[in-house]
Amino acid sequence: MEGELGRLYQRWSETLTQALAHLEAYIDFSEDDNVEEEVLSQVDVTVRALEQEIGVHLRDGRRGELLRGGVHAVIAGPPNVGKSSLLNLL
Repeated sequence: MEGELGRLYQRWSETLTQALAHLEAYIDFSEDDNVEEEVLSQVDVTVRALEQEIGVHLRDGRRGELLRGGVHAVIAGPPNVGKSSLLNLL
């Protein structure tokens, strides 16, 4: 997940985190008029644009494969070193 795809997914994550922060600020502080009503429309525009970008990415057969199929990993090691505990934690 490093490289170009990792950076793309990280940007998506940051965009969603920022949109969520703005939405939570609006919910928490809208009665105090410290947060403008435009915040909701800006969050809506941001999330809809991101939704379209992810849709385009998923339709690209090569680039969307990791997002659709996930990442395969192997947990290997000697007996009784915590492999099952790690898997359960994940």
